[in-house]
Amino acid sequence: MRYRNYVAGQLSQLEYKDIPALDEKEWKEFRIGELFEVSRPKARNKDDYDMGDIPFVASGAMNNGVMKCCKTCEGEQLDAGNCITVSPVDGSSFYQPMDFLGRGGAGSSILMLRNNDLNLFRGEFMARMIQQTCSKYNYGHMGNKDSIKRERVMLPIDEDGKPDYAYMEQYAKNMMLRKYRQYLTFLQQRSNAR
Repeated sequence: MRYRNYVAGQLSQLEYKDIPALDEKEWKEFRIGELFEVSRPKARNKDDYDMGDIPFVASGAMNNGVMKCCKTCEGEQLDAGNCITVSPVDGSSFYQPMDFLGRGGAGSSILMLRNNDLNLFRGEFMARMIQQTCSKYNYGHMGNKDSIKRERVMLPIDEDGKPDYAYMEQYAKNMMLRKYRQYLTFLQQRSNAR
């Protein structure tokens, strides 16, 4: 029942709109460094933190890159959410909706991409496109701040040749609506089978 209530709440906040299919949109390459401010978090190691409720985001390819949830150290400032994190190890890219502790330091520390036009839906769309571009990285050929800035990402564009943020947002909303409805159907079928 709790899941149904959650999904019903999410559905009430989303509106489906007819938009062109992905292959009907015009696309263009953009350098990541042209679209985003790219930075690294301060040096941190997850083993230095006790369990808590703040996500510790590192170069993981699952769970939005969250390795564990931690308590912050006294006076420690969190990395602001509403950004995309990229792993230089394998290009895993995730939208981070809330403030977090990012794995910083050298080597495989994450990169944070910030853009004033981001929100949950745009961030999810763009993170997927960035991951497709950066998936070529591996332990033998890791990315770094400069190489990630130079990477080119394909995005749908508007009439002015700029990233079509409104389209990306609506596309993500339509996909979420579809998935929530599939989930409700699954729950209903499961309930009927009992």
